[in-house]
Amino acid sequence: MALHDMKKSRELSKRFDELFPGGHSKFRTPFDVTKNKVFIDKAKGTRIWDVDGNEYVQFNDAFGPGILGHANPEWAAALSDVLANSAAIVGSNCLFGEDDIIAAESILRDVPCAECVKMQITGSEAVQMAIRMARAYTGRDIVVRFSDHYHGWFDNVFGGLLSDDPDLPPYQKEGDNYNDDHWTCGRFSGCKKETFILPWNDFETLERTFDKYHDQIAMIHFEAMVCNTLGLYPKPGFLEKIRELCDKYDIVMSIDEVITGYRLGLGGAQAYFGVTPDMATFAKAIGGGIPVSCVVGKRKYFDAFNKGLKGPGTFNGYALGMRAMATTLKILERDNGACYKNRQKIQDRITDGLLSIADKYGIPLRITEAPGVFFTIFGMGGGKKPVYTVKEAADGGWNSNMFVQFRLYMQEAGIIMLPGERWYIDMAHTQQDADWVLNAAESSMKKLSEDIVSGKFKK
Repeated sequence: MALHDMKKSRELSKRFDELFPGGHSKFRTPFDVTKNKVFIDKAKGTRIWDVDGNEYVQFNDAFGPGILGHANPEWAAALSDVLANSAAIVGSNCLFGEDDIIAAESILRDVPCAECVKMQITGSEAVQMAIRMARAYTGRDIVVRFSDHYHGWFDNVFGGLLSDDPDLPPYQKEGDNYNDDHWTCGRFSGCKKETFILPWNDFETLERTFDKYHDQIAMIHFEAMVCNTLGLYPKPGFLEKIRELCDKYDIVMSIDEVITGYRLGLGGAQAYFGVTPDMATFAKAIGGGIPVSCVVGKRKYFDAFNKGLKGPGTFNGYALGMRAMATTLKILERDNGACYKNRQKIQDRITDGLLSIADKYGIPLRITEAPGVFFTIFGMGGGKKPVYTVKEAADGGWNSNMFVQFRLYMQEAGIIMLPGERWYIDMAHTQQDADWVLNAAESSMKKLSEDIVSGKFKK
């Protein structure tokens, strides 16, 4: 489907760039694939319409929060009730609402590690709260994290590369704007001493680090499935090894469920992979589109709140956010999570169709996936199969430029996708959406195959 002229969007794009240097969210890799930004006029379910009258099907879920789709009637009515008849915010730990109880009890019912809840607003804040809680419990300072994982924009977890000096503790090595997508100027230099960065899926380095530095390590925090990088899976036994070492040295095991929580299923990644952490951070999907986040975990890690640990915030537990969370989780839990089964049928049709079209045009394609999220890794063959490291993908032929071009072709055909090879499937996607995306993929991969033949993507 050809789009209408983007005249108004081009005009708005120019003014936007003047008003918002760096945009609303800035990484090295641009989020846009066209010269102009897409400005939304209205949205419903999975469909969005821009200011120039073009209709799209979106697979970006606003990077994860939109799990119910846009303007879900039940969710919208519940929020409207708060705005029309109550208060959007009632007083940060001064006044409360019944939604507080409803939302927390859903979390405790669904999430294996959850015994208590601490509310925050964004995923970045939840991660910082989890770090403070782990330090309060252990009396230690160091946080272990992995390369290619993402835990928010705060100095201590944003940026940094693997250290290349085996004789020193694995403190993060300073990168730059060319070799580290999460590098930023303006970061406090001392933050490099707060975290160790380890290679993902490296059993030997993990065990050596814990054995040698366990008296300094407060916690290990990680994405169980690395949704911020190619959907990298944990190797068999890797999560179990982390659990074993944390138990051995009384180190807090924390899973970043900001993306995976309630996306992979009601129990998140910890239920999907069958390994229960000590605590976890949730955000994005739990609010259905309204900002809300939390730390959940075993009760013993929350005891410090009665002994001097603080985590204040005006909007922590605010009424509108708690209503959004309570309503979203109610919808997702209904009929034992039946919506997840329906969503998987859509995802299977799309992923199987994409592989079939790629095969038709001789395009190598690997899809790594979990419920509600998948990644199209062009240049690397193998069909549906997990990928464990970036090196494995690179050695297998992964070519990110092919995906960028494919994404451009798809957007020109009315499909809004995420950067980074990532697709989100939400509860509002339909078989009609699958038809549209596969028709768009047919024409887009045909063009892509012609680009490959012409030598456009030679390294």
